[in-house]
Amino acid sequence: MRLAARILLAGSLAAGEVFAQTAEKPATEPARPPEGSRIINLPSTEVPAGGTLGVLFVHRFKTPLGDSNARNLFSLDSGADDDFGVSYSPWNDLEVSLDRSSIEADYELAFKYRFLAMAPGRPIALALRVGGDADTKQDIEDRQAVFAQGIASLALGSRARITVVPTYVSNTSRFRNVFNVPMAVSLAITRSVNFQGEFVPKNRDYGASSYGWIVAFEKTVLRHRFSWTFGNLRTTTVDQYSASDPAGGRLSRRDVYMGFNIVRQWKLK
Repeated sequence: MRLAARILLAGSLAAGEVFAQTAEKPATEPARPPEGSRIINLPSTEVPAGGTLGVLFVHRFKTPLGDSNARNLFSLDSGADDDFGVSYSPWNDLEVSLDRSSIEADYELAFKYRFLAMAPGRPIALALRVGGDADTKQDIEDRQAVFAQGIASLALGSRARITVVPTYVSNTSRFRNVFNVPMAVSLAITRSVNFQGEFVPKNRDYGASSYGWIVAFEKTVLRHRFSWTFGNLRTTTVDQYSASDPAGGRLSRRDVYMGFNIVRQWKLK
């Protein structure tokens, strides 16, 4: 009897210790979003925390891979168009950004506000982005535009998102009052490596052009994001990518350009 009692007591103490260890186990860290405030070119429903300053540098090489070879290091020697941007979130859910693209010296000022954030049991987020573009290249006249973008994201589990961005822009290189619905997909491959893809439907009023597409492989570390991109979209501002008429030209589905995005953030408060 005494032996049995000792065995039962030892078992009870062991079970209690296991239970205590289980109860003290820290909660699982929430999954990181598979995209930043900007997916590749399109805005996302993500907004940096209040007091966050961001800097964006975008580089798109000018020669398609199909016209490149080892002599020009597969387009890396071909020159590039750049986009430099700064952003700041004065408080949670609001971001103000200013970008300058070397394509037509295009400046873009925008305000993004998130109305609904994703939460446990709610895999949907909604945001609105409004702003304006001004092409300041010397030989361009009447190239100011205003735009509005609704942004809706749906999370598919903890690793994937689908985003649609209904977009209105008042003025582009060839058209007025353009409406289009670009879309994007983001997938977390690992905790710090993401894949993203964007698609901009073809402007039906511009038969000579095609749809736009771009994909990216992204690596993230603390307050840094680096993306290597491939696609036929080289433009980054709303008035340039919405109507299939970048800088008055056209898109070809067969052209594939390389590029990259770099994002750096600082928490100021």
